[in-house]
Amino acid sequence: MLKLPNELAITQVEILHQNLLLELNSKDDICLDISDVIFADTASIQLLCALQKHLLTTHHKIIWSGKSDVLTHAINQLGLNQYLILESKD
Repeated sequence: MLKLPNELAITQVEILHQNLLLELNSKDDICLDISDVIFADTASIQLLCALQKHLLTTHHKIIWSGKSDVLTHAINQLGLNQYLILESKD
């Protein structure tokens, strides 16, 4: 499980990208803990969309853990709530 930082900002996208690449090496579903996210910008959500797109090509998915109203709101504002469905396993 990868715990996302409290701020998903463009300044952190490269670090998040590297962490996601490490998770992809498992060739399995990716579990992301979003419970600490209190800020999310478009660049970070774009990265999550790229992850989702890649996982769909490998027949895997993102498993969301926790809840983040901020991330949910940002995804809804961008009209991506049908693509990044934040259904938590918790």
